[in-house]
Amino acid sequence: MDPGSSPQPAPAPRADARLVREAAELRAQIARADHLYYNLGQPELTDSQYDALFARLRALEEAHPELVTPDSPTQRVGAPLPAGSAVPTAAHLVPMLSIDSLTDAEQVVEFDQRTRKLLGLDDGAELRWAAEPKFDGVSASLLYEDGALVRALSRGDGTRGEDVTRNVKTIRGLPLRLRGDGPWPTRCEIRGEVIFNRATFERLREEAEAADETPFRNARNAVAGTLKQLDPAVARRRNLEFIAWGIGAWEGAPLPATHTELRELLRSYGFRVSDEFSVASGIDAVIAFHHRLEERREQIPYEMDGIVAKVDDLALQQELGRTARAPRWALAYKFAPRRAITRVLAIAAQVGRTGAVTPVAHLAPVDLAGVTVKRATLHNWALLAERDIREGDTVEIERAGDVIPEVLRVVERPADSRPATLPERCPTCGSTLEAEGKFVYCANVDCDAQLRGRVVHMVGRRALDIEGLGPEKVDQLIAAGLLRRTEDLFTLPEHEAEITRLEGWGARSFAKLKAAIEKAKHPPLSRFLLALGIRHVGEQTARDLAAHFGTLEALEQASEEEIDAVHGVGSEVARAVHGFFRHESNQRFLAAARAAGVEPQAAPRSTPAADGPLAGAVFCFTGSLERFTRDQARELVEARGARVVDSISKAVTHVVAGSKAGSKRAKAEKLGLQILDEAAFAELVQAT
Repeated sequence: MDPGSSPQPAPAPRADARLVREAAELRAQIARADHLYYNLGQPELTDSQYDALFARLRALEEAHPELVTPDSPTQRVGAPLPAGSAVPTAAHLVPMLSIDSLTDAEQVVEFDQRTRKLLGLDDGAELRWAAEPKFDGVSASLLYEDGALVRALSRGDGTRGEDVTRNVKTIRGLPLRLRGDGPWPTRCEIRGEVIFNRATFERLREEAEAADETPFRNARNAVAGTLKQLDPAVARRRNLEFIAWGIGAWEGAPLPATHTELRELLRSYGFRVSDEFSVASGIDAVIAFHHRLEERREQIPYEMDGIVAKVDDLALQQELGRTARAPRWALAYKFAPRRAITRVLAIAAQVGRTGAVTPVAHLAPVDLAGVTVKRATLHNWALLAERDIREGDTVEIERAGDVIPEVLRVVERPADSRPATLPERCPTCGSTLEAEGKFVYCANVDCDAQLRGRVVHMVGRRALDIEGLGPEKVDQLIAAGLLRRTEDLFTLPEHEAEITRLEGWGARSFAKLKAAIEKAKHPPLSRFLLALGIRHVGEQTARDLAAHFGTLEALEQASEEEIDAVHGVGSEVARAVHGFFRHESNQRFLAAARAAGVEPQAAPRSTPAADGPLAGAVFCFTGSLERFTRDQARELVEARGARVVDSISKAVTHVVAGSKAGSKRAKAEKLGLQILDEAAFAELVQAT
């Protein structure tokens, strides 16, 4: 050794065969977890379990660099892109990095110490951090050129993302052109989170349940599914939101000095930024912000799973740089997980307002995000059988916002566990159950369980909006014999003496109830249709039916084929709507409602031009069109007098088949219907 040289640190010992195997197993476990979470929406690990696996692999690789492989999850920025996706991809101008995920205050303090050491700061010097929520949505990067939005990509694998431009453009309030006087960058990537607020997510779940579909598991899955829709009209109806939190590429304009100033610049461009924000002097202030936000977590209208803290000074961010996977100037401090382990005490059947009889798990009480949980949904009997959840099993449950928790998976099964059996009779009224797809139904609309559900639904904010009649009040009125049938709701004002004698009622509360019921007797037709609780009919379908038929009487008299012809209504929905108005008990309800003075307001009808060049034609679209959205294609033919339906039948005169047309095209060919490709369709509308 040269006498003037410094001694070199001894190289780390090479990993033995046991560590090589452990690292390979960890990579495989994490890859499987990523696939289940991002591609299938069926996570099998809790966040804390996943983070522990990742932390162990990273520790192994730091101690033994020869264990690092190019495909290691520690070297990947984001999630693997799904194979065979129908959504095109493109490269980010600047990679979308992940952020080091920390789960306790000690790890946060250590991150701060490393950061200050890299910057050469004294032990007593405090860094200035910018802290804001870590929203639980889908990260996206929006590319603007000369102030105009030209492309939106999901995070993807961090290098490439899926092109979700058409769906992102449906976000209300998102600037399609940067606002203000500039100067704008000639090219920039604005990064943020695509999210649903809690109220919107609840509405989506209610609509799924109204249609007897398995609802989205959580808001993040709902966002991801919406962004991948081929028809942007679906995204427009669902009301996505975007909150900006950073930038990628930035060319042709000066940057502000701090992240705090950058937020204000983005706000001036027309972007929303989080109202929850703190400039924290020192890491203790970051930890305090985390704790304050976690305490208020349920009061904030968006799902979040922690906070993100960034070194506020952008010059210091540049100096700190990044690792292969994450910036050295940002950390994520996670909230306590919303999953827990408990035991299934029993699996019972419950009756919903549409008569659907579904399984529910009764659980050993467990604390979950500050709430004691005793029940969890199992959605439907087919899903229960698929997940094979039994009485006696130890299971993992998850709670998203205020939604009833659901059972995710079995953790441990005792030898004496008992599978649940599909009931043959309604657990409330004893009627024989009827099967339809994944669901079974009680057909007795006078079943007490349906009565409560129907009334609670009918008086809800999105239906007739009758204030003062929450579930507890409805239970009270049912117990008092004042609500024996759904139509009794409208004659409650006739029972002042009986109601005001009940606990919690008085002259003032009764007067408010009476006024609310009188107001509810003249609802918009779409709200009244939603209030009826027709199977498969949610808010959007109710609006579509109201716009098409205009009046309740017209819909009552419509044939199943005429209902099926409504845009957005398929054969299953048409069958349910048509059958609803022909059921004796529903006819009795409608007659009683009219006798009580209920008159839904007529809706403006949206009908095809009767004298157009395509009058009498019936179109059905299938597959993906390149030049038109589904809505544009529908509007083109309806403006020319044609009708559009969503299902194939002999009544269809023109089938327009785009790429990846499936069963509808096959059925059309079998029926010998006229099939047009997109080019032929374009020629047809141009010629007419």
